[in-house]
Amino acid sequence: MQAHISTQIAGTRWETLIDNKEIAENIFKLDKRIRYVAILNHQYDLLESRMRGGVSSLTPAQTDRDFMTIATPLIVDAAEKLRPFCGPMRRVILRYDKVALVFYRTAAHLVVLSLEPGAGEALLDEIGISVRKLELASANGSEEESQ
Repeated sequence: MQAHISTQIAGTRWETLIDNKEIAENIFKLDKRIRYVAILNHQYDLLESRMRGGVSSLTPAQTDRDFMTIATPLIVDAAEKLRPFCGPMRRVILRYDKVALVFYRTAAHLVVLSLEPGAGEALLDEIGISVRKLELASANGSEEESQ
């Protein structure tokens, strides 16, 4: 599935299609501890949802989809309420005994990852930076292809 991004730069509107499957595959390449990738648009529509090959989900697929479409808006919107006081949100982390869920907001998406427990802050920072760069690289590649 592709996401459509409309951006205005220097008075010119740029229309970009981003391949969410490609972004998800590239996110998995960032670290072997990433178990699951979900990509949602800013209206919380689930665009991509996939487990790493060879990794079993801890929850049923329907539970994953329900969580992404129901709980994610509540969690992220609640965290965003503090933006005027605390600055932009870098990530929201939910740590369980068996897994960590990390929510990253990017220019076009909300990316939710499930990672093996024990992922440290440095790794989460690195993944967050990389997720944002992958999205930009994917958007730039699409722009180049359309020219």
